[in-house]
Amino acid sequence: MPMFDLKDPAGILMEVSDCRKTFPHHYIRVTAFNSDRGVESPCMSFIVNRPKSEPGFGLIRQEVEGRHIHYTVRSYATEKPEGERY
Repeated sequence: MPMFDLKDPAGILMEVSDCRKTFPHHYIRVTAFNSDRGVESPCMSFIVNRPKSEPGFGLIRQEVEGRHIHYTVRSYATEKPEGERY
């Protein structure tokens, strides 16, 4: 939710609290913007809520011909049965 003109941090904390109540098992990220230069560019971002169970990811490295290396990202959640993935 954009809140560019907000000066009081209590309004931001109220929105974060409401969002955590609505989505208790989801990731919630807060991004702060700096409008000093006339452009809303992000200057800070952090996670304020995480799910209790995170599926995670694994990185598979494959060396191929020459000096090339290929990487594949694999989710641990796909190893579990359909009803237990998340």
